[in-house]
Amino acid sequence: MLLTAGDKLGVQILKQIGAGGEGEVYHARDTRLGREVITPSCFVGFVVSMRAQSFEATIKAAAPDAEGQFIRPSPGHLTITNMTFLQIIRFAYGEGIAGNIEITGGPGWIDRDSYNLEAKSAGSATLPERQQMTKGLLADRFGLKVHTQTKEVNVYSMTVARSDGKLGPKVQTWDGTRGGRDAPPRSANPTGPRCVAFFRPPGMVMEGASMGVVADMLSSRIPNLSRRVVDKTGLSGEYTMLLEFRFQPPGPAGAAAPVDEFSESLFTAIQEQWGLKLQSGKGAMNVLVIDQASRPTEN
Repeated sequence: MLLTAGDKLGVQILKQIGAGGEGEVYHARDTRLGREVITPSCFVGFVVSMRAQSFEATIKAAAPDAEGQFIRPSPGHLTITNMTFLQIIRFAYGEGIAGNIEITGGPGWIDRDSYNLEAKSAGSATLPERQQMTKGLLADRFGLKVHTQTKEVNVYSMTVARSDGKLGPKVQTWDGTRGGRDAPPRSANPTGPRCVAFFRPPGMVMEGASMGVVADMLSSRIPNLSRRVVDKTGLSGEYTMLLEFRFQPPGPAGAAAPVDEFSESLFTAIQEQWGLKLQSGKGAMNVLVIDQASRPTEN
């Protein structure tokens, strides 16, 4: 549902400036604070309040010799350091804990130019709300316009390897705690583990993770499998899992890793340690297409 100029739902709509992903982005006026804002809407047709749903931000080009990259969210604040525009788009539009989404189109600089971004909002925000606010910021400052399409792609289906359903030696049923302490409550729409999921040399660690989270982690850039991993195990539990494996450094974003001795040995490690098997198949995937983007004016 598109909103038109003059519609008031906490803000007064002035004009639409972008669309894609989960909704549209509007230039609007906050009627309570008396100032103009950039704010997203969702497809059900409401505009969220500016006080919790828009950013005021400074954007500067990162130094060419800068080292380290990170995204650090905190209540009312978001810091992005030395990330390419493509990586920031991935944070805003990505799905799941690993921010998996295929992105195509756009000018060549989006995967070369890196930026530092400091953004503040009037109130605290959840991760989905931060993503929506970042979408509005990208539309405003980078002139980003996108649309989504669905296509059939090559995937890896993740299944249980053994016919008796037994998992590998480095998979344990999660005990429901976080190192013996109370675990965080279960969210209504979980996209991450109840405790942790991260890569560390050599391999990865997950605690309180569903098989959907496992597939999501294997789909990220660090394993570099070049395909999305889809959970087909049929398992609904949460697990503590370790993987001992030395990942090779990922190449440029979008670069496909060949199925060579590295990836073959990763398949072997997953089967021997987790009792899971990755098999080639086909699946539908949402693709984010960049229609327009321009370098921002720094402030």
